[in-house]
Amino acid sequence: MNSIIKLTTLLSAMTLTLVACEKTDNPAGGNTIVTPVAKERTIIYAVSNSENRQALKTEAEWDAMLERFCDQAAAGSEVVFYNMDQTTYLHGNTKGLSKENRTINTTSREEMKAWMKEMEKEGRTVRVSYDEGSGTWHGEAYATAPANNTLGIIVDTWHFNCMVVSHVGTDGQLLGSDLYVPDENGGAMYYTFDADGNVTMTMYGVGGTTATDSASWTLSDDGVLCSDLMPNGGCWNVNWATPNTMIISREELGTDEGDLYYQLQFTNAAE
Repeated sequence: MNSIIKLTTLLSAMTLTLVACEKTDNPAGGNTIVTPVAKERTIIYAVSNSENRQALKTEAEWDAMLERFCDQAAAGSEVVFYNMDQTTYLHGNTKGLSKENRTINTTSREEMKAWMKEMEKEGRTVRVSYDEGSGTWHGEAYATAPANNTLGIIVDTWHFNCMVVSHVGTDGQLLGSDLYVPDENGGAMYYTFDADGNVTMTMYGVGGTTATDSASWTLSDDGVLCSDLMPNGGCWNVNWATPNTMIISREELGTDEGDLYYQLQFTNAAE
């Protein structure tokens, strides 16, 4: 059975609905949309494995954060960051994100910052370090984290926080994003990824109702997570995976209405 049909049936049976929120009316009719503010960002980052996130309103705040990242790398920390706000980097992008990793080695701090900005614009996760002995900045940027970095992290139980769906029209303009929250109205949804390749979805509805479903899951060598049990099915890029947070995304390009970009956000169930 198609996974989205499974998901809809379970949700209906438990009176638990993925509710869209923080939206405004679409004057053209149809689904409601959000009008994006291009300079706003929500950056999730880890400095020497200490994870945090920050909402930025302006380009000046973004510049200041990049300066701070460079300072932290120069002090000996590895810095990793990812822009969670798809509306920042999807505007005008209808070709999808190249899966090829990007790297840089430079002795110029300014060149390093410019490269970090460019990789963020492409929607990549960026990893930065500094070799004090040679005075060289090292950078790696990827659309999907390699499996050897994420497999041991994914095998766990995850609380499904939300799904963000962004819509780019056929003219290349970003129409907006919808945010779907399973926890709305007192429900909750969890995914348990087992090391044997089985994944179980458990849904808790209002009034104490519970439903489960199971399927298989795989993780390719280049870090693509696949399972029919995920919303909308298909295979997902693992953009961010730490013991605290997992963010995955996928694209549906060339539909009659344009391109759709999906992002799922999870937190570790132990958090």
